[in-house]
Amino acid sequence: MKTLCVIAGLVMLGTFIQAEEEGKTKARIEINGGQKVSLTPVSGPEGGYLRNFSRGNAKIEDGPDFNLIGETAPLPADRWVQASFTFVPESDGKVTIYLKGNFAKAMGNQNPDARWVYYDMVAVEGCDPLQNGDFEEATSGRPDFWNGGQDLRYVTSGMKALSGKAMVGVWHNNYCTQTINVTAGQQVTLTVNVKMGEVEPAKE
Repeated sequence: MKTLCVIAGLVMLGTFIQAEEEGKTKARIEINGGQKVSLTPVSGPEGGYLRNFSRGNAKIEDGPDFNLIGETAPLPADRWVQASFTFVPESDGKVTIYLKGNFAKAMGNQNPDARWVYYDMVAVEGCDPLQNGDFEEATSGRPDFWNGGQDLRYVTSGMKALSGKAMVGVWHNNYCTQTINVTAGQQVTLTVNVKMGEVEPAKE
């Protein structure tokens, strides 16, 4: 009986930890090969991951996978964190980088909370450089060379950027993207600097 109580307690603790973890804000990266460039994950940041979107860590020999998803460990509330994601494209072509926040919602809600994440000093190695990775160049309040939703936050005051004056704020459903050229077999590393923002409960 005592053993059963201990096991039940451990299960409840594990469930609590999992729920607590799911309530944390994380930076999320998605890399899309557009059904033309299959992608192999190599490594993610410490405490986080990078994996194929549809089959977890399944091997490419199971079939081509054109999408990767990666997340950081839960972000601290008071400082910038650097994270790197490394992958290998299996053919020449274009891939699109998505800067997002993690998907998280309160129990019973249908829609995710807006867990804002701020990005600055985004760079790639192993391919042509990203354009305007520090977000300092902008036109009409929108960062040049980046695409994003209507509600994309382009921040130049009120919060301190990591470098210069500008940064962008995104969440899971309101992201920022840029497309880059990659070369078959050439390892690419995406490095981002991220900071936790505010949380806005989902609107039902």
